[in-house]
Amino acid sequence: MIAAPHPAAPACASALALLLACAHPASSPASPEHAPPTPPDAGLSNQPDELTLERTACSGACPVYTLTVRADGQVHFVGRKDVALVGERHWRIDSLYARHLFTEVDRSGFLTLGPRYPTEVEELPGLVLTLRRAGNVHRVQLGGAGTADLSRDVDAERLLQRLGTLVDKLTGCGRYVEADSKKKGAGCVD
Repeated sequence: MIAAPHPAAPACASALALLLACAHPASSPASPEHAPPTPPDAGLSNQPDELTLERTACSGACPVYTLTVRADGQVHFVGRKDVALVGERHWRIDSLYARHLFTEVDRSGFLTLGPRYPTEVEELPGLVLTLRRAGNVHRVQLGGAGTADLSRDVDAERLLQRLGTLVDKLTGCGRYVEADSKKKGAGCVD
């Protein structure tokens, strides 16, 4: 006499097949072993554009801070010395202002500038502008260490000062930089 299969046998066979399929993740196309390699700078190219302004020390009492603006409007401030707020703050500016800033950087010819330029007077504060875009970094220093022996470029100096002032004004960082309450609302540099 032949025994009839148990009524639950087909369901058990289906469940067993499903378990076996799940037990071998290496055969899954989504497993890391079968995924295409990720380029080393893939994470950087997905980041929004960033422009960082660093105001450096001078021979007197000059505000020393770093201000990073992202193309999506996020702002990160780090006050270091001779500022109204020593420490970090984060805020957001309107995306229209952020777009304007990055458009001005593109129009200005910033990407054609060399890495370092001297200031007219060595004792003046320096600034560093760094643009990060699609995994590329363009950094330009005005004044500070290593620039005293370079020939002066008045146009580059004016351009860097203008872009630095634009960053300060569009972000409204004066409330964290200026100790004088009359200047706080406008921007970092008049």
